[in-house]
Amino acid sequence: MQPDADLVVLATVPHEIEAQLIVDALKERGITAHQTGGTVSDFRVGVPEEVVIYVRPEDRDRALVAYAEARESAEEIDWSQVSADEPES
Repeated sequence: MQPDADLVVLATVPHEIEAQLIVDALKERGITAHQTGGTVSDFRVGVPEEVVIYVRPEDRDRALVAYAEARESAEEIDWSQVSADEPES
């Protein structure tokens, strides 16, 4: 269900984590975004459902650019060099 009739779909992704990363990347760029969907259950063993990300119509073009930039940045990360157990100095 769309959170607000005045919002438009920016993207549909398969995972809640991916959706949240996109929403956070948009927020960092001053764009308000909302997500709906995800696991259909009160438990994490529920049935997965696609997650839809919405933005205001006037932010759509800027959000598309920001979304593309965020995806490009994520592709540039060398995950073999990332350690979850050692904080950076």
